[in-house]
Amino acid sequence: MNTKMKVLALALLGLAGYAGSAVAGCPGSPVPPWSAAPALGGTVAIVVGGLDGSACSMTSALTGDSASFATVEDDTPTAEPRYRASFMINPHNVTAMSATTASFVFTASNNAGVAPVALSIVGDGAGNAYLTYFVQNGTGVATATKPLLDGPNHVEFDYDNGTAAGSPGPHFSLWINSNTEGAPTDTVTISSTGVVDTAFLGLAGATGDWTALFNGTTVGFDTFDSRRSTFIGY
Repeated sequence: MNTKMKVLALALLGLAGYAGSAVAGCPGSPVPPWSAAPALGGTVAIVVGGLDGSACSMTSALTGDSASFATVEDDTPTAEPRYRASFMINPHNVTAMSATTASFVFTASNNAGVAPVALSIVGDGAGNAYLTYFVQNGTGVATATKPLLDGPNHVEFDYDNGTAAGSPGPHFSLWINSNTEGAPTDTVTISSTGVVDTAFLGLAGATGDWTALFNGTTVGFDTFDSRRSTFIGY
């Protein structure tokens, strides 16, 4: 994987081929780095209007039970001990969540299906959306929950198990709507041996409350990028 593995604007690369039909003015077939759009009890679609002001973006919606998923898949990483990724998310359609309404929105896993990093959105029962991270940490998990805006949000994280060349040490850092590398929303020292081989962007593993309240409701995604070590920003 190159230092800058790819810069992926969903608005430019087009996922409509997985949705069944192309939107006028938006590309109509998937291109690398997305290798697949796995979905079960859900849909991935291309829609007009990028979250960053571009032409198009991606939506994900679940129409089944808590085992449902609707994601795109990137197999570009290869046993990466350090993995940085960023994307935009708009939870506006699902902000009226209870405190037990949640769905994963991003997962970075190894080839055995073990995920050293997973991100979910969850409600607080008062109409606000939050992002929660779950990061491998010894025999447990490092986790924290941070607020999202009711609208487009920039999310970036840096997962590092400490074994990569030039690593500053094992850590996980998260930026939400922060464009300054030295000002993360949260950072934590971790103990992890996890590596990243595959990334999934989109809704998956929702709670029963989510599938009851938001059957078919879309969450927007855009401008995915991943790298080994350099800050991405926006």
